[in-house]
Amino acid sequence: MGTRNYQDITSEEMDMLREAGNIASGNAMTSLGQLIGCTLDMNVARVRIENIQELADVLGDAEEVIAGMIINVYGDINAMLLLALEPESATKIVNMMLDKKMQDLNELDELGHSVLCETGNILAGSYLSALNTFTGLELDVSIPQMSIDMAGAILSYPAIEFVRNDNTMLFIETAFRDVNGILSGTYILIIDNEAYNKVIDALGVYI
Repeated sequence: MGTRNYQDITSEEMDMLREAGNIASGNAMTSLGQLIGCTLDMNVARVRIENIQELADVLGDAEEVIAGMIINVYGDINAMLLLALEPESATKIVNMMLDKKMQDLNELDELGHSVLCETGNILAGSYLSALNTFTGLELDVSIPQMSIDMAGAILSYPAIEFVRNDNTMLFIETAFRDVNGILSGTYILIIDNEAYNKVIDALGVYI
């Protein structure tokens, strides 16, 4: 099959990627819920093609401080996972995992940093395990890189890695929160055009 351009994505392909995002994110959210002992709800995944100039507003406010974990995906496809947590949510996870009483992320120590990175690692593993199951693609991940910074600054790194000549990026975005509204965040899979082609071909066989 010839190489597709994701700018020409069809509604059927959009549905396929959205379904993949729903299943993979659901698997990741189940793992997070088991890890922290609460039930999580998630929105339906959104497949988006954004211009790099508009990317800073993907998470709502480019100047809002978030805890972001960037995880490189390699193997059969080139991709990147981003777990973006609101500061209060990241603080809550560390407090629950370590039985601490931090007030905010300014009190985050090395152990707390490790807990957040391991949380990102577990989520990435669960997400990609589900993706591997129904695509057959061999996928592996890097060690998470965690940063506490403005959303626009954290997103600028994936933009540099994945932006095309037409200054666009393709990604699958899933927002989630716990049933009590205490934890909230966003999970994003960013793929390049080659990965888009491979995933669509694999999903076409599966779906």
